[in-house]
This record gives sequence, C-alpha cells and structure tokens, in this order.
Amino acid sequence: MRVLSIFFRSLTLTALGASLYIYYYTAFCGWKWKDSETRILFLADPQIEGDAKIEREGIRGNDIYIRHVYTSFVSPYSLFTHKPTHTIILGDLFSSQWTNDKEFKKRVERYKWIFGDPRGEYTHELINLTGNHDIGYGSDMSRYRVDRWEREFGKTNFGGWIPSSSLSTSEDSAKIMRHRIAVINSMNIDGPASDEDLRLETWSFLDSLAEEREQNEYDIPLILLSHIPIYKEEGLCIDGPMTIFDHNDCIKEQNHLSKNASKFILTKLKPKFIFAGHDHEGCDITHVVRIHDDDNHSLEAYRTSDFEMRKDELIGQDDSENILVVREVTVRSVMGGFEGNAGLFEIKSTITEDGNKV
Repeated sequence: MRVLSIFFRSLTLTALGASLYIYYYTAFCGWKWKDSETRILFLADPQIEGDAKIEREGIRGNDIYIRHVYTSFVSPYSLFTHKPTHTIILGDLFSSQWTNDKEFKKRVERYKWIFGDPRGEYTHELINLTGNHDIGYGSDMSRYRVDRWEREFGKTNFGGWIPSSSLSTSEDSAKIMRHRIAVINSMNIDGPASDEDLRLETWSFLDSLAEEREQNEYDIPLILLSHIPIYKEEGLCIDGPMTIFDHNDCIKEQNHLSKNASKFILTKLKPKFIFAGHDHEGCDITHVVRIHDDDNHSLEAYRTSDFEMRKDELIGQDDSENILVVREVTVRSVMGGFEGNAGLFEIKSTITEDGNKV
C-alpha cells in the first residue's frame, strides 16, 4: 500500500507540474532586447473547425486552448513580460472556405472571442491575413468569399508601416527605423484563376509595391506577409513544392508559390524578411539572391541553420554588395496538434558611428 501511495503522489505532482507549465510556460519565453521598439507575436493557421472534425475537445475546448495560447502572451495578467506591439495571424483563420453564411458568422463570433479584447486592456495591433481555407485557392476563390472575409477582417492586399503609431518626440523618431510591411493575397498570385479580376487586383498591388521599392532604392526594409510560402526545392521543408490544377487548369491546391512568382518577390520587392503559414510543421529558410553584371539573378535557398554555419563561405566580402539575403520563416501552426506554437520577432534600431540607423 505504501508503494501505491508513493506512486499516486508522484503522479499527482507530475500532473500538477504539467498543468503549471501549460499555464505559465510563456514565463520561459522572452525577447532578446528589453528596449526593442517593435515586438511581433506570430500565430499561424488556427483553422477554427466546425462540428464536422473536432471530437475529443469539442468546439469550446478547442477555442479555449487557442485563446489560452494567445492571452498568455498579450494579457496584462500573464507572466510574459514586455507585451507584443503587434499580433499577426498568418491566414487560415477558419478550416473551410465552403461554409455557408450562417456557419461563417458563427466562426467569426468564435474568432472574435478567441482573439478579442472585451475589457479594452490590450495595447497591441492585430493584423489578419487570409488563407486558402478562408477564401479558397484560385480555382474556387470568388468575389463573394473575398468580400465576406474583408468585411470582417480587412483587406486581403495592403501595405503599412512598423512602428505604425506616431512617436511621442522627434528625438525618438530620429532613433527608430521604420519598416514597410506588405500583406498579400498569395492564393491567387499564380494562375490561371477562376476570377481573373481578383487576381489582377493582387498583381496591381504587387506591381505598385515593386515600383515604390525601386523609387526608394530599397532603403526601407520590407517585411512581407504571405499565407503561402515562396518556392524552395524539395527536402528543405516538410512540405515540398506541389501544385494541383482542376479540370479548368485553375489552381486547386498549392504548397509553395511558383518559381516565377517567387523570383518576382525576391528580385523586385527585395524583402528583408518573409513570414508565412500554410505548412503546419513550420520551416526556417534563408534565400540568397546573386545579382550578376548583366542584371540577371541566380537564386539559392538554405536551411537557416546551415546558412549560418556556411555564411562566410557562401557570401564573400568582395561579393557582398551584389548579394541579397532574405530570411523566410514559415511559422508552425498554433493548433493543439502542433503544440500551440507561437513565433516571436522583434526589431531594434541602433545608430552607427556615422549616424545611420540599422
């Protein structure tokens, strides 16, 4: 009996420890700098389900789980210090683009409960991206679905700035480098699409952004936000390149953007960082763009861990001016099956001896 008593006490302590970790695990997370001006919480693919698939936890349990992950970072009552200035949801808010209006409304209300701020206590800005399970791929994306989504969550293509709020003093403004952000509807970048007018809207935004970037000589760092990751070769991430077309040759399913679309993003937009969702397992890639004398480009991609080990070999000092390095992070899903993952990203500007902001 004494052995059983010790055994059950051990189980109780283990369960208690696990419960405490679940509730306070963000105390073990943190930012690199205490005085960074921008701190972003990334959450990917919550994919709020209906009654069809959730069995074990039920709808309420699933919503409570994701809400707990979110509030553990943003709530003023959580142990996580230095709250985010922004929260960005990287698409696939819902699990199906085929829901009727009644079910869509239900999921919108649940989403607002999960990520809502009923007491008006949160200080961060919330940015939503759309995903293929929100409005569909090019084959089944429609004006109706896009309008329905945009009425609740904002534009599917738009640009902004980080920091977005005006600073208190001109002295602060002089010390902080602003970053351009761009949110894109990546589900209809590649074509053909069933609604080419919607696709034209996305490309009009991309072309205008490319023109702006060229006029500004790419001086302002760009953070590109896309649900679908850009192209990389098989084996670098869990999801390799894959595109499936329907009977009308429109895109029915896609893991990565095409090579051509990805080349446009890397060579015309020249982002500093790309953040994506879609691949639930997550991935961290560094793209190397080599600019040749004839203005042609060659593209390479490496796992970031490998790139950091071989950085001196891959980027020589003599060639550094002709090389663009782009970090692409595909954020692992926040769903319970992927341990409620969250990504943290921060920006801190410093002044060099010659007065430049980096």
